[in-house]
Amino acid sequence: MNRLKSILINIISILIYITGNNVIGDTLTIDNGDVLSGELVRLSGNVVTFKTDYAGTLYVNQRKVDSLETEADYTIIYADGSMETRALSSDLDVEQLDIVRRGTTSVLVIHTAWKSQLTVSLAGTSGNNESQNFSMFGESSLLRSKSEQLLNVSQTRESTDTVTTTDLLDVKYNFRWLRASKWYNTISVDYSYDPLNEVSWRSVFGIGGGKKFIEHSLTDLSMDVALSAVYQSLDDFKEISPAVRVASIFRRKMFGGRVELLQQNRFLWITETKGGVIDGLFGLRFLLSSALNLDLRSNVKFETDPAENAKNTDLTYSVGIGVSF
Repeated sequence: MNRLKSILINIISILIYITGNNVIGDTLTIDNGDVLSGELVRLSGNVVTFKTDYAGTLYVNQRKVDSLETEADYTIIYADGSMETRALSSDLDVEQLDIVRRGTTSVLVIHTAWKSQLTVSLAGTSGNNESQNFSMFGESSLLRSKSEQLLNVSQTRESTDTVTTTDLLDVKYNFRWLRASKWYNTISVDYSYDPLNEVSWRSVFGIGGGKKFIEHSLTDLSMDVALSAVYQSLDDFKEISPAVRVASIFRRKMFGGRVELLQQNRFLWITETKGGVIDGLFGLRFLLSSALNLDLRSNVKFETDPAENAKNTDLTYSVGIGVSF
């Protein structure tokens, strides 16, 4: 009898230990008083990604989070740029957190406040005709409480046999000062290189403002307008012209964040030539893991006054593997 009692006590103790360990975990407290238990995946871009057993992966706006507590150590990057590795506690000011992620020695993780994504796709044929296609798209963002920096770089190169048919490089940089009611002031710098076109390269510098029409943990939509100066190379001479630049960015996360829709548009109207350039990007990103994703995208570029014997529209498609770091 005593032996049976001892066995029962041991079983109950083991069950209490196991269930107790399942209860213990990371804790997220929302400003309405709700307390969630689970695992903190990351904090970046003003979004807290929190994994639970009962509701799956949740995406919570950072502004709605009162406190975060974790058992494990995380790499914490604060709004002022300082960094430390420690467990999060309830006395930590969530508003001062810029990026929070698990401490790791992976070569894919760069300890910086910039959040980046790099996608590369390659294709080629051989036989009667030989062709090589290369496209690369990189994007980085640095989000602060009062400012944002956005950088996009894309390159496309296509060649058939010994003839290069496409050679494009496009760089866009945008600095935003955030104001009240989702308004912001902006400085934008664009650079495009297209040696096969009449305009071999073009630089655009603009100052203006815009607004975030939607700013949600799963959806973002913003648009800005800037008065710009265009410096470009036209055949054997260079010129500077005034212009108006209109740009928009739309992002939408779906299916619990496993799929992301991205759309970027830019319209540049050069007043002196009364001509313009429209370029757009449409992409779908499928999350394969925390660091890898499958990236499908199409780029379109339309010029009202293209080079001689050139079409108004260039359209490219790419499928590649992306790395987030």
